[in-house]
Amino acid sequence: MADIKVEARENSQKALTMTIQASVIEDAYKSRLAKYAKEMTFKGFRKGKTPVSIVERQIGDYVREEVTYDLINDNFESEVKKLEFADQPLAYAKPVIENEEALKPFVKDKDITATIVYDVFPAVKLGQYKGLSFDVLNAEVKDEDISKEIESLREQNADILTKDGAAADKDIVTVDYCELDENGAEIESTRRNDFTFTLGSSYNQYKIDEDLKGMKAGDSKTITKTYGEDESDSSLRGRTVTLSVKMTKVKERVLPEVDDDFAQDIKEEYKTVQDLKDSIRKDLEGQLDNYSKNEKYLKLFTALEESSEFVIPQSMKDFAIENEMRSYLRQIGRTNEDIEKLIQANDPMAMYLRSMLSQRAEEGLRQQVIMNAIQQEHVVTVSDEELEKAYADNKIDTLDEDTKKRAQEEIRDSLEFEKIPDYLIENNTFNKTGDVLSFSDYLDAYYKLMEEADQKKAGNAGKSEEETKTE
Repeated sequence: MADIKVEARENSQKALTMTIQASVIEDAYKSRLAKYAKEMTFKGFRKGKTPVSIVERQIGDYVREEVTYDLINDNFESEVKKLEFADQPLAYAKPVIENEEALKPFVKDKDITATIVYDVFPAVKLGQYKGLSFDVLNAEVKDEDISKEIESLREQNADILTKDGAAADKDIVTVDYCELDENGAEIESTRRNDFTFTLGSSYNQYKIDEDLKGMKAGDSKTITKTYGEDESDSSLRGRTVTLSVKMTKVKERVLPEVDDDFAQDIKEEYKTVQDLKDSIRKDLEGQLDNYSKNEKYLKLFTALEESSEFVIPQSMKDFAIENEMRSYLRQIGRTNEDIEKLIQANDPMAMYLRSMLSQRAEEGLRQQVIMNAIQQEHVVTVSDEELEKAYADNKIDTLDEDTKKRAQEEIRDSLEFEKIPDYLIENNTFNKTGDVLSFSDYLDAYYKLMEEADQKKAGNAGKSEEETKTE
């Protein structure tokens, strides 16, 4: 057995120093030589008949190095299992032998003292997480929110009918168009036939919505437009363009009346318009409640991140980013084989994905680390009823006793962890401020808050911890 010592290092790392006695190395060395003498074939000898002295002469240095590293690795793996959780290496981190070259050459009758440095789960000095007060947005589902939802349903269920009259806003038009040169001749390369879009949407290259209003099917028109230097389409920027346009079709959306038949068309269980409105209100109130909780979490965890002290090791960040990449790539339908190739790649696509997902991954990690630290203070409890239900759901009674015991501990930890966000909301104060917003106005304000928080975090990502805390 090796003599060991564990010490803390910066950046959530620990260092385990072990001394392996020369006699232990020598015994392993002789045993490995004898093994190779039996298993390997050397020139001039039949397999298994090579004298150990010949084996040692030819590959002795290699064997001594091999068994020394094996002993370091085996002792490290054996010893860290005995340590407290705070001293154990992260499963996905790669331990490194410190000043490895200084240990060499490995020679007979020499003790080996090796220091292995590895990442550990961050130790956290928690800031205050109870009794805090935050201002949050004030909102409720208003009648105007219900009306907007109903208008959206009317749009989705509209009939599309041919229109004989002039084209107006929100009509669906089909046009043929072509640019004209300075002499009025058509520029064939710019011709586009049967182009269909909704007036007012600006979903057309030349932004000619207003110019087409009032035209009927069969009408033709020449349009001249000048585009500024700030035009988003670089091919039009700073140009004056003359277009020949022919309106070929005009269609209009005929919206259904809001009556009981309309409600039943939306869902059979709705018997009246009021049933539809009640259902919409209930759904929006549920959404508002979820967004409101997320707003509170944002305020809470932003404050906790600023007041708590911890360092997330790089291996932990890398692992989280890879998991985010896997999740994202699965959502867009990539195969497992493609996913693993992309994760290992260093091409522009992989680098872009890492960059895009890194902030979200690291934000999730920071919250996880803080919640884990709060959990260790045993401030939440899980009832016996909750545990028994979870045990039954996971069918742990079919497991052997040791596995069952570990499963019970994991389930309890998981249930406790899940309760932390609600515990934080219950033990802090949230003051609704400002005018009462409608749900749609609340969403605009909510997303603005999220964007500002992301921009602040992105700005702080390039700063040192000391600079961030000073601010």
